[in-house]
Amino acid sequence: MRPDLPTGLPSGGSRPAVLVTRPEPGLSETMAAVTALGWRAVALPALRAEPILRAPLPVRGVQAILVTSGQAVTALAGRVPGDMPVLAVGAATARRARAAGFAHVTPAEGTADALADLVRAEWRPAGGALLLATAPGYGRDLAEALRRSGFRVLRRCVYRIRPGMPPADILRGMIGREAVAAALFFSAETARQFLRHLPRDVRDRLRGARAIAISGKTAEILAMTGWREIVLAATPDQAAMLDLLGVAGQAEG
Repeated sequence: MRPDLPTGLPSGGSRPAVLVTRPEPGLSETMAAVTALGWRAVALPALRAEPILRAPLPVRGVQAILVTSGQAVTALAGRVPGDMPVLAVGAATARRARAAGFAHVTPAEGTADALADLVRAEWRPAGGALLLATAPGYGRDLAEALRRSGFRVLRRCVYRIRPGMPPADILRGMIGREAVAAALFFSAETARQFLRHLPRDVRDRLRGARAIAISGKTAEILAMTGWREIVLAATPDQAAMLDLLGVAGQAEG
């Protein structure tokens, strides 16, 4: 097996499987949480993030850095001053920013819209530019929304996203022939890439599984194929998704 393929191959046994489709950072944390609930966690990251920032970013005149994912935090660590204010989407991304050495981190509830609301409420356009650390194809709506509010936004790509699904034969082996109870989707793009690279026969095996979505947009993409049920987290975070998953053997009631 190639060394860059996901880990978490099914090991057999009677525990029902849950597919965890998010990439690192975050995959290992979710795998541990799913396992603690009694499920057999299968790591199947649909995306792979690669840092592309090769030199420190110019931050003169920047009043705060905006990050919408842990991948941006990984790319920025050590390349911008640790005392720069960081505004992060979600508590988990905020924790990663603090762990990476950023001293002044403020979390917004887990959506880009919530981050924009935080900026408008607590920052002023006259204070300086905002540096949005993102990936190619991402962050444009957030940048435009803040520009309409009078902010100068410097959108810089610090990482890129690649498809992360393994080849079809390995994918079939990872999922196995046992029923999959559920699959967790932490972003719309993760759901999109997962479905795009899913062989038809494997897709048919997942018709009896629940798809647990972090957002309405994610749920809309998942609705393009058949699931037993698509459920939407009450809030856009891991805790709410795990509440929907529940404890193995008790979730169905």
